[in-house]
Amino acid sequence: MKRVLFPIIFFFVTGYSNYLFAQWDNALVNDQSSKKMAVGIYGNADYSSNCVTSAFAYNFYMGNYLDANLKQQVSSRLQGMNRLGFALNYGAYGVLYNDTLAKKKIYNFFVALRHKQYLNISFTPDDFNVPFFGNASYAGKTAQLSPFYLNSLSYQQLEIGIVRTNFGGNAQFGAAISFLAGQQYSALAVPQATFYTDTNGQYLTFNSNAQAYQSDTSSGYLTRINGYGASLDVYFKAPYSIGKKTGTITLSITDLGFIWWNKQSITYQRDTGYTYSGININGLSDLQNASFNTFSADSLKNKYFPFQKGHFYSLIPVTFSVNTNTAMSEKFHLEFGYWNVFNANAIGYTYVQADKYFSHGWMIALQAGYGGYESINCSLYLAKQFKTASLALRVNHLQGLILPTQFGGAGCYLGYTQSF
Repeated sequence: MKRVLFPIIFFFVTGYSNYLFAQWDNALVNDQSSKKMAVGIYGNADYSSNCVTSAFAYNFYMGNYLDANLKQQVSSRLQGMNRLGFALNYGAYGVLYNDTLAKKKIYNFFVALRHKQYLNISFTPDDFNVPFFGNASYAGKTAQLSPFYLNSLSYQQLEIGIVRTNFGGNAQFGAAISFLAGQQYSALAVPQATFYTDTNGQYLTFNSNAQAYQSDTSSGYLTRINGYGASLDVYFKAPYSIGKKTGTITLSITDLGFIWWNKQSITYQRDTGYTYSGININGLSDLQNASFNTFSADSLKNKYFPFQKGHFYSLIPVTFSVNTNTAMSEKFHLEFGYWNVFNANAIGYTYVQADKYFSHGWMIALQAGYGGYESINCSLYLAKQFKTASLALRVNHLQGLILPTQFGGAGCYLGYTQSF
């Protein structure tokens, strides 16, 4: 059964939180099981940030009042560059452990259908302070609103793959191709932007160089396919030994692909400036004759934010990961690893993890790492291996759950697999 579950760990479990436990394949593949196939379901939600606390994020999402303390907790944590990421992913899969291509059982075949949704932002301190505290404290100063990057993406994925479990002896190699159905995409890149407030509040000046992309938002866009694409997954695993201790090293690339959005999509690119000095009103007649259309949202959009419709393509978040798993003893393993998510405004994540195996199929692990969207991360993993099934639970960003006003992060994964 554990060998049957090997491709599940590398190909079916996706999303931000799942990048943190892709190394769990080594706890599942070393069983010479006679099971022929497996099916399962999984789901995870994950939020993390190096500055926006869990308490602030929760109240903002729920529409609750954001008091001064909540905002100050975030402001005091702001750095030169700040990150925020969210992922919601779930799906179903099936694995066939096939023995018809050769005398030995060396191939696994699998198929998966899943939904993926991402939001990630990188921003400056002024990007937070200006909208949440106002610009009064910026009188006579220039707020630096760049660089600012935002990506929001949701799509469905159908994946088909193959794994050779005895490639080159005891090594393993796998590859999979996915067909993507794009649902929604928004992206904003602002490499240069400033906001100046006059000392006496007489005028405001905004300058920016920005590019924006938006998928089709016409009626019913959330219930139809607005783009098509494809992606590729590959991985390689090989054994090693250090003295009398043995282990494995695993490398993988996940979701290397793109989506081509339909012709109703919107593209914007502009390098412009705008100065607002208000409206002079000396009496009621001036108020009655004032042409507010000059300052309407449509007129401003047409003048300063012109856009054009047409096809464009976007890259999806792609992950490179490497993991080493060394058996310190029969029931204790030590892991070191690194992953990086590209096209997602994250930084590389480095971690160390301790795995402890118990009787009756129980296993528990604790991971500590640095990077991603948060600064530090601590995760707890619990798994139970039954005779013909397995159940896994992972809680990410324990620091953000235990101290929600000081850290930003909360995540949970739950997966169930049944073998036959």
